[in-house]
Amino acid sequence: METNAADSLRASHEKALRLVRILELLRLKPWTAQQLAAALGVKKRAVLYYLEDLRGLEPHLGFRLLHDEIRHTYALSSGVVLSDIEKVVAHTALRMLYHHSPGHNQQYLEAMLKLARGLPEPARTIAQKSAEAMAAREPGLEGGNLEKIANAWFRRQLIRFEYQLPERRDPVSFELETYFIEVSRANMAVYVIGRERSYKNELRTFKLARMRFVTLIGPTEAYEIPEGFDPKEYLSDAWGVVGSGGRPVRVRLRFSPQAVQRIREGGYPNLRELEEGDDGSLVVELRVGADEEGFPLELLSWIQGWGPRVEVLEPEVLRQRWLEEARAVVERYASSRPHYWAHTHPDPSRWQPLREHLGRVAELAAARARAFGEAEKGWLAGRLHDVGKYGDLFQRRLEGKERGLDHWSAGAHLALFEYCAPQVALAIQGHHIGLQSGAKESLKEMRLREDGRGFPGELRLSEARLELLRERWQADGLELPPPRQAQIALPQNAAAMLETRMLFSALVDADFLDTEAHLRGPEARPTPPPLQAARALERLEARLQELAQDQGLPSAIRRLRQQVSEACARAAQQDARLFTLTAPTGSGKTLAMLRFALRRAVQDPRIRRIVVVLPYLSILDQTVRIYRELFADFGPHYILEDHSLAYRPLRKDSSDEQDLQERERRLLSENWEAPIVLTTHVQLLESLHASRPGACRKLHNLAGSVLLFDEVQTLPTHLAVPTLKTLSHLASDKYGAVVVFATATQPAFDSLHSKVQENEPQGWQPREIVPDPAALFGQSRRVAVEWRLKNPTPNPALATLLEADPQALVVLNLKRQAHRLFRLAQERGLEGLYHLSTALCPAHRKRALEEIQARLEAAQPCRLIATQVVEAGVELDFPVGYRALGPLEAIAQTAGRVNRHGLRPEGRLVVFWPEDEGYPDRAYAQAAGLTRALQAEGGLELTPEAFRRYYHSLYGLQSVSDPEIEGLIKTQNYAELARRYRIIETSAVNVVVPYDDEARALMQEARERGIAADWIHRARPYAVPYFLPKGGPPPFLETVFLRYGRAEAPDWYLCPDPALYDASLGFIPEEGSGVGLVI
Repeated sequence: METNAADSLRASHEKALRLVRILELLRLKPWTAQQLAAALGVKKRAVLYYLEDLRGLEPHLGFRLLHDEIRHTYALSSGVVLSDIEKVVAHTALRMLYHHSPGHNQQYLEAMLKLARGLPEPARTIAQKSAEAMAAREPGLEGGNLEKIANAWFRRQLIRFEYQLPERRDPVSFELETYFIEVSRANMAVYVIGRERSYKNELRTFKLARMRFVTLIGPTEAYEIPEGFDPKEYLSDAWGVVGSGGRPVRVRLRFSPQAVQRIREGGYPNLRELEEGDDGSLVVELRVGADEEGFPLELLSWIQGWGPRVEVLEPEVLRQRWLEEARAVVERYASSRPHYWAHTHPDPSRWQPLREHLGRVAELAAARARAFGEAEKGWLAGRLHDVGKYGDLFQRRLEGKERGLDHWSAGAHLALFEYCAPQVALAIQGHHIGLQSGAKESLKEMRLREDGRGFPGELRLSEARLELLRERWQADGLELPPPRQAQIALPQNAAAMLETRMLFSALVDADFLDTEAHLRGPEARPTPPPLQAARALERLEARLQELAQDQGLPSAIRRLRQQVSEACARAAQQDARLFTLTAPTGSGKTLAMLRFALRRAVQDPRIRRIVVVLPYLSILDQTVRIYRELFADFGPHYILEDHSLAYRPLRKDSSDEQDLQERERRLLSENWEAPIVLTTHVQLLESLHASRPGACRKLHNLAGSVLLFDEVQTLPTHLAVPTLKTLSHLASDKYGAVVVFATATQPAFDSLHSKVQENEPQGWQPREIVPDPAALFGQSRRVAVEWRLKNPTPNPALATLLEADPQALVVLNLKRQAHRLFRLAQERGLEGLYHLSTALCPAHRKRALEEIQARLEAAQPCRLIATQVVEAGVELDFPVGYRALGPLEAIAQTAGRVNRHGLRPEGRLVVFWPEDEGYPDRAYAQAAGLTRALQAEGGLELTPEAFRRYYHSLYGLQSVSDPEIEGLIKTQNYAELARRYRIIETSAVNVVVPYDDEARALMQEARERGIAADWIHRARPYAVPYFLPKGGPPPFLETVFLRYGRAEAPDWYLCPDPALYDASLGFIPEEGSGVGLVI
């Protein structure tokens, strides 16, 4: 018996020692069961039994045994082990925090799910389902920001963020030492307490929901939290934000008898009872936080929630504010006059009064039109634009009882016939349906019809009786200036159309902004930083100094770029508003033009924005990267991209800052409220000739802008004169814009001066920035051009030339030509063979370009057979190039891809006559024929003088102004002109090709859900243009449907057959046919 007891005791002792040893080992690092067995000298099965014993000791010893089922390791967690009731308490607290957070908070949700998994059934399943259902809320920023702030707190690392103070439009930047994270008893919001280093270097409290763009900066352990720091002093016993700028203040309130019991039950922080009245009322005192002006803003809404059961006694500033807002409520809802509404709201108590909307839009429109001296017209347009909403039919429409109404014609009638302001009338008429026609007959038709028909004719007027509307707006307190008598005159020219569009832009932007603020709140729209021209110029010139010392570039290239940059700096001092910049390819025009713009902005206080306008997305992408690197710390919205590929999809399950920035970027792209905007020729020029509210909304922000147009030779010849007419007026003193046309192949637009000036206030006489462009081109000659135009060059001969040149570029005019040469070169087994054309989707082209660039830099064989898509701002540098006969500017663009950086003594470009002669269109063929003719006359070099001669001749061959557009200008027909004015004339549709898994996933999404705007933005990198046959879509294309309405999408198709998308040639449904170039 004694022996057995001793053995048992010894075994227990050994087991205890092994358990202690396992605990010691697991505290060091994770171990597998086999590793523990080896360390203890026992079998693996014994270790597994020991681990089970340890799991049973978890509640008693305060640790958790963690098992990683992937790595098969065990480790200890020193985290607190909660009892079931403690889990319920923590879970309930988290649910309360989640409910009070302004949006979906992933951190709260994950913590709730972890706690739910630890609950016993059936509580576990119910809690998990409830938590998962919460994820449907709209994303918010709190979660991501809270995680960053917590990390900074634990590591004692500084954070930098932008803080949106209440009732202040612009956010303020702060740097903060985080001391504590607390929840306010008053409003259940999360606050961060710490010492701010940016301004007063004192302890302050910040509401988490108002913190944006939180980033961790500097080293860890950068500060010490004072030993005497007590978070209760800053929030727990205070009300709201003590540290929002000011010091705590004392507030005295008197509660009525009906509220006293609730006050005493509430457990409100820092509330002290002072005096109980004979009538049962109670006077209390609170210590609350104040803003910079000493006002306790956080407390006001809580006081108002008590309604008539509370009276503010002191401080006086709070009492007066409380009384003012109470009177405003009485005035708004107790008046006997009828209420007329402008907009509904999901909350019925927050419908927008019509008088309020008309007043705010008038102020906003006046402010926007003030930039070009039309504040009075802007105010009148805003005041009158919605007076038709005083009609009973419109008020019923807001209740969902009417539809098909015209509420704009009443304001247009008043503007035209009582205020003799035709441009104001056109803006009001078009603020929903778009600008119509300013012809005399069209203006006469603006008079309200007695039969109640609206405009367009299928609509009904919201009210046909003008006198009734007048009675109502007067009874509503809306004041209008007295009518005026004047001659109704509207010049029939492009300048007048621009003036109308600019006023229209001011009105529709004001209308959109006020409506957006009503529905979403003013905080939804970001406020971008100002241009900060002097600071930006200093940053740019420092960068230019660095580049001037870059030994990686030949000294000749550095000198050339410095000459162009200095010429731009000098030209910025001139008073002119129209400029040309004629400089060779690779001469640093991107940064030189920016230097011009910033220097001009420094000296001209009217300049508030720089707009960079580029023809191709490939150039735009390069320029954006340069600008963003240069101005990385100028604010999140200092640079705005607005083009078809700028959109980033939003994820419904995400709450990160990138999604917030994308939402804000989309808002800013609606009206270009950013100091630097990068966009395309299509976007800018078609907007300047548009009629729809959305397209025109941004135009008023072009006043006081420097517009930098690059590669202007891409402007279609038939649009030259109407475009120059519009831009010349934009560059007048009225609008204060400055326009620069930059290119290596400068069109002779100044020769069109008399045509531009015809019936217009200005012509086209720009100043050249570079003093002697011919000398500049002479010293930068990097390519020798050889012309082989006597006889056609067959494809086999071209393939032989490619065999002899390990690195060479061939540019042809059509995809079919490029495909045939590529197949021939492929048959001969040429190494490093690539193809680029619009048959490759953008994602494919981008990847191919990266591979081509890598091969060129590594001196590996690289033979590129392309269409003119390679001339669209693609940064390539080949030693040899071959260009099929084409327009002279296209040949020059190919030359710009040969010895681009001057790294060789001289590059070589051969211009040849292809055996399969063909061109994308008649105008292209004409320009190619002119190039051949000029070369035959006695040599042709790629110099400014040669281009001037070429363009003079081209303008004699091709129309420089579309006669139909000229006619539409004379009749002031905005809607038809907008349809006619197209930078890219193509009837091509978009075909999504099966390039990769992402493309195939998008195709499946389209089949299952249909397509919407967000899908289109995500699909563009995988879409190629395709001309449909006259008989309709061929059988290899799959139609898709619109997500909303399920109608068939007219210009989007899917290509489900992978055999039709070649790994080298891209989309090849009709290889060998006459499929032409689409750019």
